[in-house]
Amino acid sequence: MIKKLIELEKGEKGKVVSIIGGKGKILRLAELGVIPGEEIVLFQKSLGPVIVKVKDTNLALGRGLAESILVEVENHEKEN
Repeated sequence: MIKKLIELEKGEKGKVVSIIGGKGKILRLAELGVIPGEEIVLFQKSLGPVIVKVKDTNLALGRGLAESILVEVENHEKEN
């Protein structure tokens, strides 16, 4: 199942499949390690930024960026 990153539940993980946006947005996310094929875990989602883990790094992404990242999720796996 493919979802927007912002739609994941806390602790849910998946694999980045695509990024919706222009070249600048795609390059910015690539600099942060958010590229297609990379595993990503959602740690926190509140009114402010979305906190995710990519590789061994925690990132705070704005909600607009989180909306543009498409993630493939299988079996609603959660990481504690």
